[in-house]
Amino acid sequence: IRKDLSYLEERGYVIKGYGEATLKRSTAEMPFGTRAQENGEAKAAVARAALEFIPEGGAIIVCTGSTVLELAKLLMLRQGLKVFTDSLPAASLLVNSENQSFFFGGELRRQSSSTFGGWTIEQIRQIQADVCFMGTDGFSGLGGPSSPSSSDAFVDREVLEHSDNCYVLADHTKFTRRGLYKICDWEDVSRLITNRESNPELVAQVQQHTTVTLA
Repeated sequence: IRKDLSYLEERGYVIKGYGEATLKRSTAEMPFGTRAQENGEAKAAVARAALEFIPEGGAIIVCTGSTVLELAKLLMLRQGLKVFTDSLPAASLLVNSENQSFFFGGELRRQSSSTFGGWTIEQIRQIQADVCFMGTDGFSGLGGPSSPSSSDAFVDREVLEHSDNCYVLADHTKFTRRGLYKICDWEDVSRLITNRESNPELVAQVQQHTTVTLA
């Protein structure tokens, strides 16, 4: 059964959790806790590769998302950074790090464990970060990363405008999934960081528009 579920997950039909599997629909948003449980090893590998692109003493934005949360965990080993985030789970980790951490306040959104709205946008507009790290619900058939939420996509677009470089973190399953709302074009993204299990043909398609790093 586990092999069958893994086969279906790789093709974007289901999401595996602990002792369960949930049918994946492009217009349905899975709870953050469910998404955080899937593909843990792949997400951790992507996060480790992302560390290379953090400048010493730089200002970075860590967006919402389960793969980006893995990067926030690794930032506990770094110091001297200025780290901004709209993610509640990331903020709860960063408060104990040796970095100067900032939380974009705003209306709380349960599904993504993040903030959104006018207060959030106003705070993002007050900074210009060196790098932002962004997650995605997938990008199958799209020209760039996507989100299942219009409010999250709006926040991500604003983050993109206020970052010198944007790195999208996505495991191999995101090549066969997509969210309802496209965030941006691949040409607006500095680099996609994914794991080596990603389909080479699908990776090559993205490489026509932006740089791809395999973790």
